[in-house]
Amino acid sequence: MNIVHISPNAPYNDAWGFQENLLPKYQAKLGHKVSLVISCKTHEGGKIKEVAPERFTSADGFEVIRLPYVQYKVKSVSTVFWKIDVYPLLEELKPDLIFYHGLVSRTVFDVIKYKKQQEKQGKECVLIQDNHLDYNIGTDPKTLKEKLLRSYYRLLNRRSQKSVERVYGVTPWRKQYAEEYYRISPQKTDVLIMGADDEKIDFADKENIRNAIRKKYGVADTDFLVVSGGKIDAKKKIHLLMEACGNMSGVKLLVFGSVAKEMEEEYGALCAKYPNIVSIGWIDSDKVYDYFFAADLVCFPGQHSVLWEQACAAKAPCLFARWPGMDHVDNGGNSAFIENVTAEEIENKIKSLRFTEAYDKMKAVALSSATDIYLYSKIAQKSLERRK
Repeated sequence: MNIVHISPNAPYNDAWGFQENLLPKYQAKLGHKVSLVISCKTHEGGKIKEVAPERFTSADGFEVIRLPYVQYKVKSVSTVFWKIDVYPLLEELKPDLIFYHGLVSRTVFDVIKYKKQQEKQGKECVLIQDNHLDYNIGTDPKTLKEKLLRSYYRLLNRRSQKSVERVYGVTPWRKQYAEEYYRISPQKTDVLIMGADDEKIDFADKENIRNAIRKKYGVADTDFLVVSGGKIDAKKKIHLLMEACGNMSGVKLLVFGSVAKEMEEEYGALCAKYPNIVSIGWIDSDKVYDYFFAADLVCFPGQHSVLWEQACAAKAPCLFARWPGMDHVDNGGNSAFIENVTAEEIENKIKSLRFTEAYDKMKAVALSSATDIYLYSKIAQKSLERRK
């Protein structure tokens, strides 16, 4: 099958671990011809910058094509009604399936034009979209401008959805957001989760990796090691986890990641106060799975990040803050949830799990095939289920 991904707004860096990298990578591994059409945005030095249009083969073996935004005479028109001109490229590539990322760009009408042209010729072209926005990231409109933008996005999707077969939310909450914010029919929506790159998780050497990390940081076999990290800001609530673990005997907490400026003083004070907390700073994204191997429990008590699904993919027992529409990180019992996120509640939850029968059951599910769904090899297979 010939598959073309179109991501008109997301920045792209080759061989990174975002969905625009991994979904095409694993679809290609399934034997399909895959191309990614992307904007000219890229990450550089912690900022997003524009680069020249280009066409190259990615490190993961699929074609990447960068296209510029269409520029109108009036700048405000370019800002609101932005698009990239993909129709001539689609005529060249002739995809059987188009996976279109996002719900807010007029670029989709180029795709629909190509799809209709193919249908006139008796050829099939399936169009699938996904949504990465929710009420934390997207806009819950309050101002007149925000309300006008929502009306525009709803109109855009009302016109385009007749040609779209399936709209995936990358979490259940983002599926719900697509239904409520963009008014997309629930009969058309589904969930296609994000996850982990199979090739970055060294399951074959798991025990050696686990033992080496625990030895390096003085974690005994009798210690219950909790691991957390990522971008450490107030929304992630890792400071509450630090307070909870700091008061517990037989428990150690290892935290990785960069600390937001507004959290530096409190974070530093907590590290100094509790000797059972180990802070290792920023680590390479590919090394995150090694620290999940070392953990007895991975805990994220705050706002969601893709590290949640990656911890599940590493087959670690997990403890998460309870969020409506975010129960996909529990597939049969590999995860537990904190209903009311306070230091006391986190402490009580960890105590209820520390080497208990409930924990043994959680660990057994985490180590089973139930958590394979968080690997991109499986996610890529699901992404193609809706092809007619």
